[in-house]
Amino acid sequence: MNDAADRTGPRTSPATAEPGGGRSAVRAGSTRRAVTRRPPDRKERIVTAAAELFRDRGYHNVSVADVAGAVGITAPALYRHFRGKPDLLAQVVDRTVGTVTAATSDATDLDAYLAAAAAHSIERRGAAVIWQREARHLPEEHRERSRQELSAAAGRLGELIGTERPELTAEDRTLLAWAVLSVAGSISWHRTSLPRRRFEEVLRRLASAAVRCELGTADAAAEGGGATAGPGAYAALAVSRREEILGAAIRLFDERGFQSVSTDDIGEAAGASGPSIYKHFPTKTDLLIAGVVRGGEQRRAGTERALRTPGTPEETLVRLLRSYVDFALGHGHLIGLILGELDQLPEKERRSSRQAQREYLALWGRLYEETRPGTDPAEARIVVSAVLTVVDNTVRTGRLGARPDLGDRLVELGTALLRSH
Repeated sequence: MNDAADRTGPRTSPATAEPGGGRSAVRAGSTRRAVTRRPPDRKERIVTAAAELFRDRGYHNVSVADVAGAVGITAPALYRHFRGKPDLLAQVVDRTVGTVTAATSDATDLDAYLAAAAAHSIERRGAAVIWQREARHLPEEHRERSRQELSAAAGRLGELIGTERPELTAEDRTLLAWAVLSVAGSISWHRTSLPRRRFEEVLRRLASAAVRCELGTADAAAEGGGATAGPGAYAALAVSRREEILGAAIRLFDERGFQSVSTDDIGEAAGASGPSIYKHFPTKTDLLIAGVVRGGEQRRAGTERALRTPGTPEETLVRLLRSYVDFALGHGHLIGLILGELDQLPEKERRSSRQAQREYLALWGRLYEETRPGTDPAEARIVVSAVLTVVDNTVRTGRLGARPDLGDRLVELGTALLRSH
């Protein structure tokens, strides 16, 4: 609804106006208008529209006019509610985080939470994208406050898990809590859907499998894996100046977003001058392309190793899981790049990267369907996305990423989700 008033009201005819008052009478009649009222939920509608646009296009690619147009109002009308786009983003992020914290605070028990979380994640699909990709553009103090709120929500969820599994350590309760939150958020990253009741059932089943996962059973050595290496395992290796520049760029693009990082920022982080950077990478976009290509190559190498050994579809799927855990543990910032910055690539590279991503997910889906004959392909995609999201989020979540046994625990969690049918 537009704020402009209806200008089609009745007018007074000059022939019927009183003598000497014709112009005033006509003016009074011409300004008579139908009164329109702002809907009481306009501010909420604006936040909802902004959240959808930020999720679909990215914060930097959305204008205030875009948001106003999506609501059916003018930009000046939007400014009556928000000071500008940064204020609007802050409101979107606060609502996103508030939904998570409210769900954990309101739950009376674990099963009630799992049911509510499944419903809320479908209703507010895209919330995880807002937090993980767009919140980077908030001031640091705002991001830190939001992080603390999410950590508190995970703590409350951990307490609910602890009432059902009192044998767990506090560290393991926290791990499982973040896994459950990741399952709920995993549908933010794809468009696959199911009939509502079935969709909720699948999400509840996956979250329940995470909660009830038996930890401490995996044996990396027996599987031939090396999933215990942490994110900094390769930090001591000598690297070239080109690798230092690329590593700094990947980290900054992940932490701040491609459009918020300059080549000067990269040079400062890598201890390199502008000419030194341009010697290796003529443009900032070349750095992004090199980073995305690097991520694809690293993941592809692990996938090929996982597929090289003969075995049943179930065995192959677990090896593929372990290969991805290995990749994620050593390349958290590359994962962030793949998740958040593909839209910034030139068209040719963007198409190629998205095709590679589709093929990788299709490989997972085929193997999963072979282990569960008759599975709906859409359900298979939802399950696979949940597994990969749990891995992605956990290696990038604060102290969880520093657990020396995290690789094995993630293999256990991923396997539990894959076998939750």
